[in-house]
Parts: sequence; C-alpha cells; structure tokens
Amino acid sequence: MRAALAAVLLVGCGLGTPDPCPADMVFIPGGLTTIGFPMPLQQWMEPARRVNLSPYCIDRYEWPNKKGELPHGWLTWDEAVAACESVGKRLCSSSEWERACRGASGNRYSYGKQRDPKACNTPIDGSGPGRGPVPIAPSGAYTGCQSEEGVFDLNGSLSEWTRDGWNGRPEPFNPQATVDGDWYTLRGGTMWNRTFYGQDCSSRHGHHRGFENMDDGARCCKAAVVTE
Repeated sequence: MRAALAAVLLVGCGLGTPDPCPADMVFIPGGLTTIGFPMPLQQWMEPARRVNLSPYCIDRYEWPNKKGELPHGWLTWDEAVAACESVGKRLCSSSEWERACRGASGNRYSYGKQRDPKACNTPIDGSGPGRGPVPIAPSGAYTGCQSEEGVFDLNGSLSEWTRDGWNGRPEPFNPQATVDGDWYTLRGGTMWNRTFYGQDCSSRHGHHRGFENMDDGARCCKAAVVTE
C-alpha cells in the first residue's frame, strides 16, 4: 500500500505516473478508517467500527457530477445504479461515502467539526420534504460545502443512494417498516436542515429500491488506478 501511494504522489512531479482518478473525481487513498460513532447519539447513527478501504475515486459532485448543473433527484436505487454504470462507474459503498465526508481528519461534517447551517444547501426548517418547490442549488454553488479533499455537497442538497443494503436496524423515517432484502442505504442529509436523519457525515436511512423522492439522488465511485 505504501508503495502504491508513493506512486500516486509522483503524479504532480512530472514523472509520467498516470492520475489515479478521472478529472471529475477526487482521489481517496483508502486505508483504515472509522465509520460511525463510539456511542450513537441519534437514531441515524451506527456504532463505530473500523474498516479497511482500498484506494478509490469519488465524484466531485452529485449526479450527473457537473459543476453548475442541478443534481438529479427522484432517482430509485436501480436508476442510480444504471446512471453510474452508464459512465463506467458504480455506486459508492456506504463506508466510502462516509470516509469521503469525514476526510482524513475524521470531521463530523464534510466542512469541519462544528455545524454551520449556512455552509451547505439546507435552507428549509422542518422535518422532511414538503409540498413546495424543491430548493435544489447547482452543484458546487456552496463553495464552503466541501470536504478537506474537495468533494462537494455531501451535506445538504440531496441524499445519495449507496450500494449497501439496509442493515436491518430500525429505519429513521419509519421504525415500524418491514425491511427486506430490497432495501438499500442512503447517505447524507438533504435541503431540510432539521430532518430526523440528520445533517452530519453519519446521516443514513434506508428505503426500498423502487422508492423515489424529490431529494434522493446519487454519487458515483470507482477503483483508483494506482501503480507500483
């Protein structure tokens, strides 16, 4: 792993080593990282665990991953999978999503350790999607809403489907819901800044793969190309 990461660092030295990620993606070096919290304080958090991630690339913006364009909501899980596959990528795992959000420093929010309600696109007070217009902002419009590695809009804007199945814990939206093998995990808070599944990097909830909503979108990942 150390040799591979050293090779990646040579990219900026003009020595001909290929970039580990496409230009529209951000390189995350992988390695051991903590997911979740030691003592979950809210129902959207999961207990802390250590995971070992391979180096990977993650889209800089929410699908369709284009700065200045509106991200796409109303995606089912299957549509999110198809979107990523159409450009040679895949949905991120839940752990990859959280590592990208928390950064190498383990921040609670993508932009830092303390909550700033104005940093990201979270303009609506309330418990969830309402009946009015959806206040989706163009990707990258909130310049302060980025991780330390340069991934935008992981908090606020849309929730994002991941490839992980929902793990059977009570679902924050509906604790009485019957969860089966067709339920998948969404990560991130949305435009509603006080939803009961949170706004920090631990925010997670689940839905049936056929579910769609105005604030459910996607972000893609792929393996990084590192050379020994």
